[in-house]
Amino acid sequence: MRSVVLLRRGDVVEAHDGDGGAVTRLAREDLAGFVAAREPDRPRWVWDDATRWYPGLLAAGVRVERCTDLRLCHAVLRRSAHVDQDLLVGPDTEGWDALAPTTADEPALFALDDPADRLDPLAELARQQAALAASPERGRLGLLLAAESAGALVAAELQHAGMPWRADVHDRLLSDLLGPRPVTGQRPAELERLLPEIRAAFGQPAMNPDSPTGLLASLQAAGLAVTDTRQWTLAELEHPGIEPLLRYKQLSHLFSTNGWAWIDQWVSGGRFRPSYQPAGSTTGRWSSNGGGALSIPVQVRPAAV
Repeated sequence: MRSVVLLRRGDVVEAHDGDGGAVTRLAREDLAGFVAAREPDRPRWVWDDATRWYPGLLAAGVRVERCTDLRLCHAVLRRSAHVDQDLLVGPDTEGWDALAPTTADEPALFALDDPADRLDPLAELARQQAALAASPERGRLGLLLAAESAGALVAAELQHAGMPWRADVHDRLLSDLLGPRPVTGQRPAELERLLPEIRAAFGQPAMNPDSPTGLLASLQAAGLAVTDTRQWTLAELEHPGIEPLLRYKQLSHLFSTNGWAWIDQWVSGGRFRPSYQPAGSTTGRWSSNGGGALSIPVQVRPAAV
């Protein structure tokens, strides 16, 4: 399988055929057409980071079947006990160590002062191939690297396609729980209704459940021996004000994380388009950058229709 390494040189894209083959220089506006023309040959596209290349191709209607995401592969190899780390060291190794993905609200390809432009994908690919070839676990590691790179394509395609999301259903669900959409800066009606009940129960007329430090002080002033205001801590307390307080905190969290502002920011054209990040967590699991795509609260999941 032939690989094609893509890299930026100012406003020009260079496409290097694998094994020291031809080098094609393209204007950035010609990249999508070039990739589309080569894709029937099923090459493996090698790039510094899929988040910098693939979203633009998808926006132009071009999908690819295979890639090598050097950023993700670098992270795997650098953390592997089965790799000779000396084989991965080069002049720009620290840059590869620090390279982060771009997100939906950031410019990607040809962004000004992109740290990826200071890296050498050709040299990094050679180092990764040498490290993999010398590993006693080259078979399993190779599969993992291929899976990580495939995940990079999937993540970009998921973001591009979006998840079906009914803003009107989401609005109705919020209204049923919180009341009508409030004016910016004000609490929803249900929170305003709970507030005097909570204050009366604790005998604290100025109690503010939205302030962690203020809430902690109010609870302690009411004679409760607490050191934090986490939900599981409060749930263990016996006090008539705890039930409405927990209800308030639950609804307040929904309002702040997946309320009407969330709809405005993340839903357009009937689709929810978060930025998915393969290996985005410290454990290597997927994460999402903004939108909470992997932790949508149960109260609003019916809007995903």
